[in-house]
Amino acid sequence: MNHLRRLALAASALAAPALAQDVPLGRLPDTVKPTAYRIDLKVDPEQAEYSGHVEIDAEVTTATRSIFLHGLGLKMARADVVAGGKTLPARYAEVDASGVARLDLDGPLAAGKVTLRFDYSTGFRDGAEGLFRAKVGGQQYAWTQMEPLDARRMFPGFDEPGFKLPFTISLTVPERLKAFANTPEVAAETRAGWTTHRFAPSKPLPTYLVAVGVGDFDVRETSIPANEVRKTPLAFRVIATKGQASRMDTTLTEAPKIVTILENYFGIPYPYEKLDFIASPVMGGAMENAGLIVYQDTLILLDKAAPPSQLRSFGTVVAHEVAHQWFGDLVTPSWWTDIWLNESFAEWMGNKAANRWRPDLGIAAGEVADAFYAMDTDSLGRGRPIRQPITRNDQVISAFDSITYLKGAQTVSMFEKFVGAEAFRKGVQLHLNRYAYRNATAEDFFASVGEASGNAALVPALRSFTDQTGVPLVTVGSQGSGLSLSQSRYLPLGVAADRLARRWQVPVCLARSGSTACHLLADEQMAVPALAGAGPIVPNADGAGYYRFTLDPAGWDALIAGLAALPEREAMVAADSIWADFAAGRLDFARVARAAEALAGHSGRLPALQLAVKLADLANSLLEQGDQAAYRALMGRLFTPRLAALGLDPAVGAQPGETAATTSLRESLVPIVALEARDADVRARLKAAASQYLAGNSGALAANFRRTALSVFVQDGGMAAADQLYAALKASDDPLFRSQAATALGRVEGDASVAHVQRLAMQDGLLSLERTTVLGNLAANRASRDATTAFVSANFTRVVESFPGFARTGIIGFFSGYCSPDAVTRVEALIRPNLATLGGGDLELAQTRERIGQCAALKAARGADISAALNGAKGGAQHH
Repeated sequence: MNHLRRLALAASALAAPALAQDVPLGRLPDTVKPTAYRIDLKVDPEQAEYSGHVEIDAEVTTATRSIFLHGLGLKMARADVVAGGKTLPARYAEVDASGVARLDLDGPLAAGKVTLRFDYSTGFRDGAEGLFRAKVGGQQYAWTQMEPLDARRMFPGFDEPGFKLPFTISLTVPERLKAFANTPEVAAETRAGWTTHRFAPSKPLPTYLVAVGVGDFDVRETSIPANEVRKTPLAFRVIATKGQASRMDTTLTEAPKIVTILENYFGIPYPYEKLDFIASPVMGGAMENAGLIVYQDTLILLDKAAPPSQLRSFGTVVAHEVAHQWFGDLVTPSWWTDIWLNESFAEWMGNKAANRWRPDLGIAAGEVADAFYAMDTDSLGRGRPIRQPITRNDQVISAFDSITYLKGAQTVSMFEKFVGAEAFRKGVQLHLNRYAYRNATAEDFFASVGEASGNAALVPALRSFTDQTGVPLVTVGSQGSGLSLSQSRYLPLGVAADRLARRWQVPVCLARSGSTACHLLADEQMAVPALAGAGPIVPNADGAGYYRFTLDPAGWDALIAGLAALPEREAMVAADSIWADFAAGRLDFARVARAAEALAGHSGRLPALQLAVKLADLANSLLEQGDQAAYRALMGRLFTPRLAALGLDPAVGAQPGETAATTSLRESLVPIVALEARDADVRARLKAAASQYLAGNSGALAANFRRTALSVFVQDGGMAAADQLYAALKASDDPLFRSQAATALGRVEGDASVAHVQRLAMQDGLLSLERTTVLGNLAANRASRDATTAFVSANFTRVVESFPGFARTGIIGFFSGYCSPDAVTRVEALIRPNLATLGGGDLELAQTRERIGQCAALKAARGADISAALNGAKGGAQHH
């Protein structure tokens, strides 16, 4: 599509013959430096296109006849340059598919101050990129998503984080519609059915934080009271599509509490003039635009009986995005190489603040589970460091992954504990005050934290995690009367060691019977004193470290025997390292099964389920068909009694007055028992409740159980049930129900039903995010994976366009569940020719191939061991 647009532009009157210049595919040349933007857009979301007039004040540092900038898919009507009181015509052309554009002039442009002016039009996007739109309740609405490289889709400019400038925006929209931008509205004028909304000039912003919203929105507002840090009230609004006002209560009352928690931590008042949250049903996740944060609507539109899972998402994502208003917006990276610091810090701070907001929701344990997900990616042979040098536009999208967010967050958490929470906080505050409203690098941050903490060892230790790939493996053994610690790189079966020498400075904290001892493992090996106490040793106290560990057989047996009594986060890291040792070929599956049984009774929700999730992945990838019944029996033995003890009544309000922890545990157990163990009684109750709910009895099925109940309903009911659920989805204005229904449709079973749901997914009744949800769940299911990947291959372009630009490479993950060498060839043949369409993805493709190979290697090496353990055979166990 971009290629066709460039051809059209090349044929236009404004196009120019290519000059003999290299196109900058990374950073733009420093010959022109912008200093301010004025953007005037005329936007009617009901029309296919919108138009704009943009003026960019700039400083020409070196005389030139051409200016490189950014623009993508813009139909340029006029471009010129005002210099020295003269208007110089210019020719605009887009010269690379990544959105690099060039202005050419007939003669040299002298050094000095200039203004670049553009008049253009372009189309709305369907996925969340640039200025995108969606039809909700018969009306079109528009929002923006600019990060990382999509501001260039909405206006011509210098689309790099290092150009941090004031923006003055006006929006001319049909008079019946509302308009929003980063800053407060200062004037409005209506003429001939159109209203021009003028907004105050912004504080300095990079292009990726510019945001607008246009539509017939519901708006509710309040004021966040002054506090010790901020001496004046802060205007706060929640904005959503028509009919959603009643779902704003939780956000209006709870988000201000999170804002105050963050202000108290940073010691700096919220740094912008107002705070708006705006909801979009096609936004995947959220975006921290200064003063106008865009959220997926399920994150900030909650019913009064919102399930704990939705409340956790609300708390962590709101805290993450609001934390960005300081770390990312107030202080912005100079270049994409350091975007990790934005996201790592916001992820860590989001968990920290959200846990202070609602410690009963289990958010602190969720932070550890996120780190395991990052470790799985970081254990692959083809990876990238947290701090990855980025030199080309097509590398940027790969920087927004689990390494940046989750490995980074755990690394920040680990070093906060290393230097002490208060010393680390002082370093953060020093950094933010020193670089307020400016750009900074990771080196600047390291220096600030090192200076404030007074700990010279911090920076090299931190760099050992940010600047190299891989997960440290800490081996704990006996040495005389004490212990030995040694480090190496963790490698699972199927992942070959590379030639890179790695050495980390690992803050290793050992726990035993409530006592803790910490050591900095900087060399390959060190001896440490033994810990007092009689319990098992946990080599990652409080689950704070970013590393895995391995023990000798006696150590594993002692740890497995004591799993149920461990603190929540320590039980989780123990479970993760048990599975990692199995995946590396060092631990037999019988011990894994014993560990799963020990954890199933743990009082904490996530420890109880840690190995259940891994077992489910195993069943969905490498487990032989003949072993599926034994797998389901195992899951039933482990988790059905636990659910029975809690009780299950799917109706709304059936368990009044219980704690959030109990409600959360039940909510998590139900899908395991119903979908993995396939318990007939639980499935029958859920199916009956779903049937009543879809027939109009809204009290029959609580939101906690809807996703699972609707999944059972379509699995058992086939095409007729899928049609009924699809009709209910299209008719509903409940964001959470629509999301749950889309997931359930993706869990349908049977060839005919799968093909039918694939067709439904491509119809206009689903929003783009719902389409990717359906297809992603079909691809994740072993029974429907082949049919879905074939369908995606046949409809590749349309499916890709349903993904937001920042997540487009996510389609590669559709193939990651395969477990045979031939699948590597098939995924390569499909994806490799389409990398340009995805805007990158070479790393993601390589990692997907490795995941497939890793699964195949585990199956070849341990398939018999797994089968024997599941079926109760006593032979074939291989011990450490």
